[in-house]
Amino acid sequence: MSKLIHWSKKEQEEQVLFGGSFIENKPISFPSYFKKYAYSNLFYWAHLEAKESNIFPLHPHEGFEIMTFVLKGRVEHYDTINAKYIALKQGDMQIMQTGSGMQHSEKILKGSELFQLWFNPDFKLSLKNKAQYKDYSQADFVQDQKEGIKSIQYLGDESTNYHETQGISIKKQIFEKGKYFLALDKDTIYSIYILNASGTINEQEVIKDDFIKIEESQELKILAKEALELFIVSSPSKISYPLI
Repeated sequence: MSKLIHWSKKEQEEQVLFGGSFIENKPISFPSYFKKYAYSNLFYWAHLEAKESNIFPLHPHEGFEIMTFVLKGRVEHYDTINAKYIALKQGDMQIMQTGSGMQHSEKILKGSELFQLWFNPDFKLSLKNKAQYKDYSQADFVQDQKEGIKSIQYLGDESTNYHETQGISIKKQIFEKGKYFLALDKDTIYSIYILNASGTINEQEVIKDDFIKIEESQELKILAKEALELFIVSSPSKISYPLI
């Protein structure tokens, strides 16, 4: 039987950083002593808005595959691999395979908006690898428009962009006003963030910044009341390696 869980923005964890410079809402927050929020190989998901320019100071990562998607504005990234700041602009994506360890810093400019997602690529393997990362621009993504749907494929499916975590697909889709019926894989979990506008997903009313998790479903029914913009992550319902 199909399962759908819906979190409004108010139901997601909120974190205010650096005196209000950054505000995050987290569809998937870090685990606590009492509760684990991660599922599949998707460990963490944060949406950040920069009310003022500020900087995350140098800090370490290891093991995780960490992806940043710049939705608006500009982010400047520094790390111990290149030892210099490199800019990411609206529409860009960065993938860090943090492997055996690296440190990085992020300068996020006022008015910017971004996603950061962490995946578990199988720690017993990833921790043995040298850390690396790559930046991608809009020209690196497979783009398509048909039957009222504009798609931007970041990873998986038709995309050849390298990622360490197996079985995932990440895309943005914009649906023109209307009704849509799309086939799903019942062995895949679909994590959907509503970027803009309003409508229904499998008969569930959604608005901007809502988050939907769908599993054990073979169909996605969408009613777009206006141009509806969705950020969709697909990941396996069953993982063959230990998760943390």
